[in-house]
Amino acid sequence: MLDLFKNIPLLASILAFLSSQFLKMIIYRDIKSFGRYGGMPSAHIATLSALAWAVARTTGYDSPQTAISTILLAVIASDAVGLRRKVDPNSGHTMIEAIAGFILGMIIAFIIT
Repeated sequence: MLDLFKNIPLLASILAFLSSQFLKMIIYRDIKSFGRYGGMPSAHIATLSALAWAVARTTGYDSPQTAISTILLAVIASDAVGLRRKVDPNSGHTMIEAIAGFILGMIIAFIIT
């Protein structure tokens, strides 16, 4: 059970999610924005970006795990920016919000690893 806390990609992902949610609270000056869909930065993309980068840095850029996490990031990003925005413009992300989430996740993964 304690080995779970040694899982660097998992820790990077959780930290990226929490960081993006806290940033939303600071940016929007509203505690209710924590956990909200949409907004700056994208928590979904930050989480998956951190996962993909941390997996790549721990298992190698040419590993099957990196390929899986990168494809998962691409699917989540296209959903957040494309599909969800068409279904409900208030719950999707703009391209800037998605890019901010991607960069936040990448920075956290590089710091953690």
